[in-house]
Amino acid sequence: MIKGNYFEDNADLRFNIEHFVDWETLIPLQEQGFVDAAAFKQNGNKLLEFAPASTAECLEGYAAVWSQIGKICGEEISPSARAMEKHGIHLVSGKVNFPPDTQRIVDLIVKSGMLGTNISRQNGGLQMNLTGSSAVFEMLSRADVAFGISASCFNLAEVIERFGDENMIKTWVPKMAAGEVCGAMALTEPNYGSDLSRVTTKAVKDNDGNWTLTGTKRFITHACGLNERPSMILTLARSAGPGAKGLSFFLVHSDEIEVTRIEEKMGLHTSPTCEIVFEKSKAQLIGEEGLGLVKYAIQMMNGARMGIAVQSVGIAQAAYEEGKKYAAERVQFGNTIENLPPVKRILDDNEAYVHAMRALAYRACEVVDHYDGLVKKLVREGEAERAIRKRPEIIRLDKLAKLLTPTAKLFNSESANTVAYHALQIFGGSGYTEEFDIARIYRDARITTIYEGTTQLQAVAAIGAIVEGSRLGGILYEYISAEIGKLPEADNRKQLESDFDQFIRLVPVYKDRAGKEALAIDVVTAFAYLFCNILLCQQAQIAAEKQLSIAADKARIAKYFSALSRRYLGGVQIALSIAA
Repeated sequence: MIKGNYFEDNADLRFNIEHFVDWETLIPLQEQGFVDAAAFKQNGNKLLEFAPASTAECLEGYAAVWSQIGKICGEEISPSARAMEKHGIHLVSGKVNFPPDTQRIVDLIVKSGMLGTNISRQNGGLQMNLTGSSAVFEMLSRADVAFGISASCFNLAEVIERFGDENMIKTWVPKMAAGEVCGAMALTEPNYGSDLSRVTTKAVKDNDGNWTLTGTKRFITHACGLNERPSMILTLARSAGPGAKGLSFFLVHSDEIEVTRIEEKMGLHTSPTCEIVFEKSKAQLIGEEGLGLVKYAIQMMNGARMGIAVQSVGIAQAAYEEGKKYAAERVQFGNTIENLPPVKRILDDNEAYVHAMRALAYRACEVVDHYDGLVKKLVREGEAERAIRKRPEIIRLDKLAKLLTPTAKLFNSESANTVAYHALQIFGGSGYTEEFDIARIYRDARITTIYEGTTQLQAVAAIGAIVEGSRLGGILYEYISAEIGKLPEADNRKQLESDFDQFIRLVPVYKDRAGKEALAIDVVTAFAYLFCNILLCQQAQIAAEKQLSIAADKARIAKYFSALSRRYLGGVQIALSIAA
């Protein structure tokens, strides 16, 4: 794997973070008007010592974290990735043993104080929003996605902070921020994958109000903990009758469960995917009975979707960089293969996809952060939940988040596989061996289109918002029109308006097709291409106006991706016209 600082050396990541994200809106919401800095001045609470007093101060703190994590990724994790995979993980007498380097690097991140990125400052974390912490997870995923998953599991404490009671938060969240306790999310069961409404794990409450769970869960990441670090497992169980309303949300210590197997997977060889058994296991109820799926798990799953969208960017970046390096070194026919037109096309395609994926991921994160931050602000101000839901801006942001979250997961996971596939092709026969890291990257990429909701399920989740919002005056129509309107260059804006009009005209054709559900994935993907095209054109304009060193690259990549976008849009138009 390529070494270095995965933040400082990545010009496009830095561009997105430094010039494209609307921090002036997001950070004051996340910092609640910088209340922690004011509180520190009053009471001197050491946990609040480094709380920022302004957006600029907050960004300085974020940048220090990104740079330090970038260094750990490029100098510690990536050089150890192959050794960690070769060692693997092993289930011995119900206990999972991890590679020594996994333990060593987790300890290093804990010592640096940068493990709990999403956890509040009051509980020992860094209190980053989704957008800020996503940069961390992208870099971890580029270095070694399996390790990145291990590190991210500690931040499931954020769910406990959001929905747990005061005692639960006080007991577990600081320990998770400190790296003493890991986290796991147990939703899937052997007979029910994505159909969570049919979960059968049974929750029973005794006369004293204590809960126990009995049942089996499958495909549960880190339910085993991490070596001597136990896990707190967030899980769904049936506390009442059939259907979604009979499910509640629980917290279970890993000492209360049995790990019966770990899956032998195609990739992610150092990320433990466990089958676990609850046998009258002690559990704590999170929130209210009956809201386990409809409120708590759904919100957790939305965050997980964005996690995979960002993870996919890291994987694609790794694949692109490895292919680019090999092409610059490999000599064939008297020249390095990077100069061969077929190989150059692969490199150009992959570069354009990585830039598009990143732009989409961080814009989706930004919308989610804006929505969550604004809702929390209004709740703190005492506004009723029903009144908040009726606010026009809340409605708009909610619908955009519900569209962009599955769209980002769908497009980025599929694109990560495309980039990894073609990057491996650059290596020829050597890529099919374990001699180079590209083989591991290729295997690891494959799961991204499957877990946290398959590509097909993401299409189902997004298509309704597209159909509803694309009508004249609809939220999607108004949003995309406004985004195109931000571009001052007339010819560019005119072309994008034409592309958008072409897309809008596809929607009623889709609606009238028999078996249209099978075509939803094409329509959602076409929207993703169009939106990424708009975002990359915006980025090229920003880079040019600020006279940044990346400006020429941004202009070239935006133009290149525009061709990819229009090619796909044209293909969907043909597919819809001939569909039965």
